[in-house]
Amino acid sequence: MITAILFDMDGVLIDSEEYISAAAIAYFKSLGVETKPEDYIPFVGAGENRYIGGVAEKYGVEIEIEQAKLDTYAIYEELIMGKEGALEGVKRFINNAHKAGIDMVIATSADKRKMEINLEAMDLNPAWFKVLINGKDIERKKPFPDIYQKAANDIGKEQGECLVFEDATNGVEAAKAAGSLCGGITTSFSREELLSYGADFIIEGLKDFPDFETLEEFNNLVNLFLAREAALKTRANAYTPYSHFQVGAAIISKEGQIYSGCNVENSSYGATICAERGAVMAGVAQEGEKFAIERVVVVSDGPQPAPPCAICLQVLAEFITEEGRVHLYNLDGEELSYSFKEMLPHPFKLNSQEP
Repeated sequence: MITAILFDMDGVLIDSEEYISAAAIAYFKSLGVETKPEDYIPFVGAGENRYIGGVAEKYGVEIEIEQAKLDTYAIYEELIMGKEGALEGVKRFINNAHKAGIDMVIATSADKRKMEINLEAMDLNPAWFKVLINGKDIERKKPFPDIYQKAANDIGKEQGECLVFEDATNGVEAAKAAGSLCGGITTSFSREELLSYGADFIIEGLKDFPDFETLEEFNNLVNLFLAREAALKTRANAYTPYSHFQVGAAIISKEGQIYSGCNVENSSYGATICAERGAVMAGVAQEGEKFAIERVVVVSDGPQPAPPCAICLQVLAEFITEEGRVHLYNLDGEELSYSFKEMLPHPFKLNSQEP
Protein backbone atom coordinates (compact mmCIF):
# COMPACT_ATOMS: atom_id res chain seq x y z
CA MET A 1 0.00 0.00 0.00
CA ILE A 2 1.16 3.52 -0.80
CA THR A 3 1.53 5.54 2.41
CA ALA A 4 3.82 8.36 1.24
CA ILE A 5 4.02 10.73 -1.73
CA LEU A 6 7.34 12.12 -2.95
CA PHE A 7 6.94 15.16 -5.19
CA ASP A 8 9.41 16.48 -7.65
CA MET A 9 8.72 20.22 -7.77
CA ASP A 10 9.33 21.84 -11.15
CA GLY A 11 6.80 20.55 -13.67
CA VAL A 12 4.84 18.66 -11.01
CA LEU A 13 3.72 21.33 -8.56
CA ILE A 14 4.56 24.42 -10.63
CA ASP A 15 5.11 24.86 -14.38
CA SER A 16 8.47 26.61 -14.09
CA GLU A 17 10.42 25.25 -17.06
CA GLU A 18 9.65 28.24 -19.30
CA TYR A 19 10.89 30.63 -16.62
CA ILE A 20 14.09 28.84 -15.59
CA SER A 21 14.95 28.37 -19.28
CA ALA A 22 14.40 32.09 -19.94
CA ALA A 23 16.45 32.97 -16.85
CA ALA A 24 19.35 30.76 -17.93
CA ILE A 25 19.24 32.17 -21.46
CA ALA A 26 19.35 35.69 -20.00
CA TYR A 27 22.25 34.74 -17.75
CA PHE A 28 24.34 33.39 -20.63
CA LYS A 29 23.41 36.39 -22.75
CA SER A 30 24.93 38.60 -20.04
CA LEU A 31 28.16 36.69 -20.73
CA GLY A 32 27.85 37.31 -24.45
CA VAL A 33 26.69 33.76 -25.26
CA GLU A 34 23.47 33.10 -27.17
CA THR A 35 21.79 29.84 -26.06
CA LYS A 36 18.52 28.23 -27.13
CA PRO A 37 15.71 26.60 -25.11
CA GLU A 38 16.44 23.20 -26.66
CA ASP A 39 19.99 23.35 -25.25
CA TYR A 40 18.54 22.79 -21.77
CA ILE A 41 16.18 19.87 -22.48
CA PRO A 42 18.73 17.07 -21.81
CA PHE A 43 19.31 18.49 -18.33
CA VAL A 44 15.70 18.95 -17.21
CA GLY A 45 15.23 17.38 -13.79
CA ALA A 46 18.95 16.97 -13.13
CA GLY A 47 19.38 20.14 -11.03
CA GLU A 48 20.88 23.48 -11.96
CA ASN A 49 24.48 22.25 -11.66
CA ARG A 50 23.83 20.27 -14.83
CA TYR A 51 21.11 22.52 -16.22
CA ILE A 52 23.46 25.52 -16.30
CA GLY A 53 26.79 23.69 -16.17
CA GLY A 54 25.90 21.31 -19.00
CA VAL A 55 25.05 24.17 -21.34
CA ALA A 56 28.21 26.02 -20.31
CA GLU A 57 30.21 22.92 -21.29
CA LYS A 58 28.41 22.72 -24.62
CA TYR A 59 29.39 26.28 -25.51
CA GLY A 60 32.85 26.10 -23.95
CA VAL A 61 32.08 28.79 -21.36
CA GLU A 62 33.94 28.77 -18.06
CA ILE A 63 31.70 29.72 -15.15
CA GLU A 64 31.79 29.60 -11.38
CA ILE A 65 28.74 27.40 -10.92
CA GLU A 66 27.60 28.64 -7.51
CA GLN A 67 27.63 32.28 -8.59
CA ALA A 68 26.05 31.34 -11.92
CA LYS A 69 23.16 29.70 -10.09
CA LEU A 70 22.65 32.68 -7.81
CA ASP A 71 22.60 35.05 -10.79
CA THR A 72 20.18 32.79 -12.66
CA TYR A 73 17.88 32.43 -9.64
CA ALA A 74 17.74 36.21 -9.24
CA ILE A 75 16.51 36.52 -12.83
CA TYR A 76 14.18 33.57 -12.34
CA GLU A 77 12.55 35.15 -9.29
CA GLU A 78 11.86 38.35 -11.21
CA LEU A 79 10.32 36.40 -14.08
CA ILE A 80 8.08 34.01 -12.16
CA MET A 81 6.74 35.98 -9.21
CA GLY A 82 3.16 37.06 -9.80
CA LYS A 83 3.01 35.26 -13.15
CA GLU A 84 2.94 31.59 -12.18
CA GLY A 85 1.36 29.73 -9.27
CA ALA A 86 0.69 26.14 -8.33
CA LEU A 87 -0.52 24.00 -11.21
CA GLU A 88 -4.24 23.28 -11.43
CA GLY A 89 -5.37 20.81 -8.81
CA VAL A 90 -2.15 20.89 -6.77
CA LYS A 91 -3.51 22.59 -3.66
CA ARG A 92 -6.68 20.49 -3.69
CA PHE A 93 -4.63 17.28 -4.03
CA ILE A 94 -2.22 18.25 -1.23
CA ASN A 95 -5.15 19.14 1.03
CA ASN A 96 -6.79 15.77 0.32
CA ALA A 97 -3.54 13.90 0.99
CA HIS A 98 -3.08 15.77 4.25
CA LYS A 99 -6.60 14.87 5.39
CA ALA A 100 -5.97 11.23 4.43
CA GLY A 101 -2.87 11.15 6.64
CA ILE A 102 -0.43 10.54 3.79
CA ASP A 103 3.16 11.64 4.43
CA MET A 104 4.37 14.11 1.79
CA VAL A 105 7.91 15.08 0.78
CA ILE A 106 9.28 17.54 -1.74
CA ALA A 107 12.40 16.08 -3.37
CA THR A 108 13.80 18.50 -5.93
CA SER A 109 17.20 18.54 -7.61
CA ALA A 110 17.06 22.34 -7.57
CA ASP A 111 18.98 24.27 -4.92
CA LYS A 112 17.29 25.45 -1.73
CA ARG A 113 16.98 29.02 -3.03
CA LYS A 114 14.96 27.96 -6.07
CA MET A 115 12.80 25.70 -3.92
CA GLU A 116 12.03 28.64 -1.65
CA ILE A 117 11.15 30.86 -4.62
CA ASN A 118 8.78 28.20 -5.96
CA LEU A 119 7.06 27.67 -2.61
CA GLU A 120 6.48 31.41 -2.34
CA ALA A 121 5.24 31.68 -5.91
CA MET A 122 2.77 28.81 -5.28
CA ASP A 123 1.76 30.14 -1.85
CA LEU A 124 2.36 26.69 -0.38
CA ASN A 125 3.06 26.33 3.33
CA PRO A 126 6.25 24.25 3.83
CA ALA A 127 4.63 22.78 6.96
CA TRP A 128 2.35 20.67 4.69
CA PHE A 129 5.42 18.53 3.90
CA LYS A 130 7.11 16.21 6.37
CA VAL A 131 10.51 16.74 4.75
CA LEU A 132 11.90 19.19 2.16
CA ILE A 133 14.90 17.90 0.22
CA ASN A 134 16.85 19.98 -2.29
CA GLY A 135 19.82 19.37 -4.56
CA LYS A 136 22.28 20.57 -1.92
CA ASP A 137 21.25 17.68 0.33
CA ILE A 138 22.59 14.98 -1.98
CA GLU A 139 25.81 14.38 -3.85
CA ARG A 140 24.49 12.52 -6.88
CA LYS A 141 21.58 14.14 -8.68
CA LYS A 142 18.86 12.51 -10.78
CA PRO A 143 18.87 10.15 -12.68
CA PHE A 144 20.67 8.54 -9.72
CA PRO A 145 18.16 7.28 -7.11
CA ASP A 146 19.82 8.97 -4.13
CA ILE A 147 17.26 11.76 -3.63
CA TYR A 148 14.30 9.40 -3.46
CA GLN A 149 16.19 6.91 -1.31
CA LYS A 150 16.95 9.73 1.13
CA ALA A 151 13.34 10.94 1.05
CA ALA A 152 11.97 7.50 1.97
CA ASN A 153 14.64 6.97 4.63
CA ASP A 154 14.03 10.40 6.21
CA ILE A 155 10.35 9.59 6.82
CA GLY A 156 10.92 5.96 7.79
CA LYS A 157 9.26 4.38 4.76
CA GLU A 158 10.14 1.48 2.50
CA GLN A 159 10.57 2.44 -1.17
CA GLY A 160 7.60 0.27 -2.10
CA GLU A 161 5.37 2.40 0.15
CA CYS A 162 6.25 5.56 -1.82
CA LEU A 163 4.63 7.03 -4.91
CA VAL A 164 6.80 9.51 -6.80
CA PHE A 165 5.31 12.14 -9.09
CA GLU A 166 7.75 13.19 -11.82
CA ASP A 167 7.61 15.15 -15.08
CA ALA A 168 11.16 14.53 -16.34
CA THR A 169 12.79 11.41 -17.75
CA ASN A 170 15.78 11.88 -15.42
CA GLY A 171 13.41 11.91 -12.46
CA VAL A 172 11.41 8.88 -13.61
CA GLU A 173 14.65 6.95 -14.00
CA ALA A 174 15.68 7.99 -10.48
CA ALA A 175 12.33 6.97 -8.97
CA LYS A 176 12.35 3.54 -10.60
CA ALA A 177 16.01 2.94 -9.69
CA ALA A 178 15.06 3.71 -6.08
CA GLY A 179 12.32 1.09 -6.23
CA SER A 180 9.27 3.35 -5.99
CA LEU A 181 6.06 3.51 -7.96
CA CYS A 182 6.17 6.47 -10.35
CA GLY A 183 3.37 8.56 -11.81
CA GLY A 184 4.53 10.52 -14.85
CA ILE A 185 3.15 14.01 -15.50
CA THR A 186 3.21 15.31 -19.07
CA THR A 187 4.20 18.95 -18.50
CA SER A 188 7.75 18.60 -19.84
CA PHE A 189 7.98 15.28 -21.71
CA SER A 190 5.54 13.21 -23.74
CA ARG A 191 3.62 10.24 -22.47
CA GLU A 192 5.73 7.92 -24.63
CA GLU A 193 9.01 9.35 -23.35
CA LEU A 194 8.00 9.02 -19.70
CA LEU A 195 6.78 5.45 -20.21
CA SER A 196 10.00 4.52 -21.99
CA TYR A 197 11.93 5.48 -18.84
CA GLY A 198 9.70 3.33 -16.65
CA ALA A 199 6.78 5.48 -15.46
CA ASP A 200 4.04 3.20 -14.10
CA PHE A 201 1.16 5.41 -15.17
CA ILE A 202 0.69 8.74 -16.89
CA ILE A 203 -1.52 11.72 -15.99
CA GLU A 204 -1.72 15.29 -17.24
CA GLY A 205 -1.34 16.58 -13.71
CA LEU A 206 -2.54 16.18 -10.13
CA LYS A 207 -5.83 17.70 -11.31
CA ASP A 208 -6.62 14.24 -12.76
CA PHE A 209 -7.14 12.87 -9.25
CA PRO A 210 -10.68 13.26 -7.96
CA ASP A 211 -11.14 14.12 -4.30
CA PHE A 212 -10.30 11.47 -1.71
CA GLU A 213 -10.55 11.42 2.06
CA THR A 214 -8.82 8.23 3.20
CA LEU A 215 -5.66 6.27 2.50
CA GLU A 216 -7.78 3.42 1.09
CA GLU A 217 -9.57 5.76 -1.33
CA PHE A 218 -6.25 7.16 -2.52
CA ASN A 219 -4.81 3.69 -3.15
CA ASN A 220 -7.96 2.72 -5.05
CA LEU A 221 -7.43 5.72 -7.33
CA VAL A 222 -3.77 4.80 -7.87
CA ASN A 223 -4.81 1.26 -8.79
CA LEU A 224 -7.37 2.66 -11.23
CA PHE A 225 -4.65 4.68 -13.00
CA LEU A 226 -2.42 1.59 -13.08
CA ALA A 227 -5.25 -0.49 -14.52
CA ARG A 228 -5.98 2.11 -17.19
CA GLU A 229 -2.31 2.05 -18.16
CA ALA A 230 -2.35 -1.74 -18.33
CA ALA A 231 -5.44 -1.66 -20.55
CA LEU A 232 -3.87 0.93 -22.84
CA LYS A 233 -0.67 -1.09 -23.15
CA THR A 234 -2.46 -4.37 -23.80
CA ARG A 235 -4.82 -2.74 -26.30
CA ALA A 236 -1.84 -2.08 -28.58
CA ASN A 237 -1.44 -5.88 -28.96
CA ALA A 238 -5.04 -6.49 -30.03
CA TYR A 239 -5.48 -8.76 -33.06
CA THR A 240 -8.18 -7.05 -35.14
CA PRO A 241 -7.68 -7.72 -38.87
CA TYR A 242 -11.44 -7.59 -39.55
CA SER A 243 -12.93 -4.77 -37.49
CA HIS A 244 -9.70 -2.80 -36.86
CA PHE A 245 -11.34 -1.85 -33.54
CA GLN A 246 -8.78 -2.39 -30.81
CA VAL A 247 -9.89 -2.78 -27.22
CA GLY A 248 -7.87 -3.24 -24.04
CA ALA A 249 -9.29 -4.26 -20.68
CA ALA A 250 -7.86 -4.55 -17.19
CA ILE A 251 -9.38 -6.03 -14.07
CA ILE A 252 -8.49 -5.14 -10.50
CA SER A 253 -9.11 -8.21 -8.37
CA LYS A 254 -10.17 -8.26 -4.72
CA GLU A 255 -6.59 -9.33 -4.02
CA GLY A 256 -5.38 -6.02 -5.50
CA GLN A 257 -3.82 -7.62 -8.58
CA ILE A 258 -4.27 -6.26 -12.11
CA TYR A 259 -4.94 -8.56 -15.06
CA SER A 260 -5.26 -7.33 -18.63
CA GLY A 261 -6.49 -8.62 -21.97
CA CYS A 262 -7.09 -7.48 -25.55
CA ASN A 263 -9.58 -8.51 -28.21
CA VAL A 264 -8.52 -11.36 -30.50
CA GLU A 265 -10.60 -11.72 -33.66
CA ASN A 266 -11.11 -14.84 -35.73
CA SER A 267 -12.22 -15.68 -39.27
CA SER A 268 -15.11 -17.49 -37.63
CA TYR A 269 -16.53 -14.38 -36.02
CA GLY A 270 -18.16 -16.27 -33.17
CA ALA A 271 -14.74 -17.50 -32.04
CA THR A 272 -13.58 -13.94 -31.38
CA ILE A 273 -12.51 -13.29 -27.78
CA CYS A 274 -13.20 -9.85 -26.32
CA ALA A 275 -10.68 -7.99 -24.20
CA GLU A 276 -12.80 -8.23 -21.05
CA ARG A 277 -13.02 -12.02 -21.24
CA GLY A 278 -9.28 -12.24 -21.91
CA ALA A 279 -8.62 -10.30 -18.70
CA VAL A 280 -11.01 -12.55 -16.75
CA MET A 281 -9.21 -15.68 -18.00
CA ALA A 282 -5.85 -14.22 -16.97
CA GLY A 283 -7.20 -13.54 -13.49
CA VAL A 284 -8.73 -16.98 -13.05
CA ALA A 285 -5.53 -18.60 -14.31
CA GLN A 286 -3.58 -16.85 -11.53
CA GLU A 287 -6.01 -16.83 -8.60
CA GLY A 288 -8.24 -19.82 -9.31
CA GLU A 289 -11.57 -20.18 -7.54
CA LYS A 290 -10.85 -17.29 -5.15
CA PHE A 291 -10.76 -14.85 -8.09
CA ALA A 292 -13.16 -11.95 -7.57
CA ILE A 293 -13.38 -8.60 -9.36
CA GLU A 294 -13.23 -5.20 -7.68
CA ARG A 295 -13.15 -2.98 -10.79
CA VAL A 296 -13.12 -3.32 -14.57
CA VAL A 297 -11.38 -0.87 -16.92
CA VAL A 298 -12.02 -0.83 -20.67
CA VAL A 299 -10.14 1.36 -23.17
CA SER A 300 -11.28 1.67 -26.80
CA ASP A 301 -10.77 3.99 -29.75
CA GLY A 302 -13.99 5.76 -30.60
CA PRO A 303 -15.85 9.03 -30.22
CA GLN A 304 -17.33 7.64 -26.99
CA PRO A 305 -16.00 4.99 -24.59
CA ALA A 306 -17.33 1.56 -25.57
CA PRO A 307 -19.07 -0.69 -23.02
CA PRO A 308 -18.53 -4.45 -22.74
CA CYS A 309 -20.75 -6.56 -24.96
CA ALA A 310 -23.60 -8.61 -23.47
CA ILE A 311 -21.58 -11.85 -23.45
CA CYS A 312 -18.72 -10.15 -21.60
CA LEU A 313 -21.14 -8.69 -19.07
CA GLN A 314 -22.53 -12.15 -18.42
CA VAL A 315 -19.01 -13.54 -17.93
CA LEU A 316 -18.07 -10.66 -15.63
CA ALA A 317 -21.25 -11.27 -13.60
CA GLU A 318 -19.74 -14.56 -12.42
CA PHE A 319 -17.00 -12.69 -10.51
CA ILE A 320 -18.19 -9.16 -9.68
CA THR A 321 -20.78 -7.82 -7.25
CA GLU A 322 -23.58 -5.44 -8.17
CA GLU A 323 -21.62 -2.59 -6.56
CA GLY A 324 -18.41 -3.32 -8.50
CA ARG A 325 -17.37 -0.47 -10.79
CA VAL A 326 -16.88 -0.49 -14.55
CA HIS A 327 -14.75 2.37 -15.95
CA LEU A 328 -14.86 3.06 -19.69
CA TYR A 329 -12.31 5.27 -21.49
CA ASN A 330 -11.57 6.31 -25.04
CA LEU A 331 -8.12 7.39 -26.24
CA ASP A 332 -8.96 11.05 -25.61
CA GLY A 333 -9.30 10.28 -21.90
CA GLU A 334 -13.08 10.66 -21.76
CA GLU A 335 -14.43 8.49 -18.94
CA LEU A 336 -17.78 6.93 -18.14
CA SER A 337 -18.23 5.04 -14.89
CA TYR A 338 -21.06 2.73 -13.84
CA SER A 339 -21.88 0.23 -11.15
CA PHE A 340 -22.09 -3.27 -12.56
CA LYS A 341 -25.78 -3.39 -11.70
CA GLU A 342 -26.37 -0.37 -13.94
CA MET A 343 -24.77 -2.22 -16.84
CA LEU A 344 -26.40 -5.61 -16.27
CA PRO A 345 -29.27 -5.40 -13.78
CA HIS A 346 -30.45 -9.01 -14.28
CA PRO A 347 -27.60 -11.44 -15.05
CA PHE A 348 -28.32 -15.13 -15.52
CA LYS A 349 -27.23 -17.03 -12.41
CA LEU A 350 -27.09 -20.74 -11.54
CA ASN A 351 -26.60 -21.85 -7.97
CA SER A 352 -23.27 -23.66 -7.74
CA GLN A 353 -23.57 -27.17 -6.34
CA GLU A 354 -21.09 -29.52 -4.78
CA PRO A 355 -20.15 -32.38 -7.18
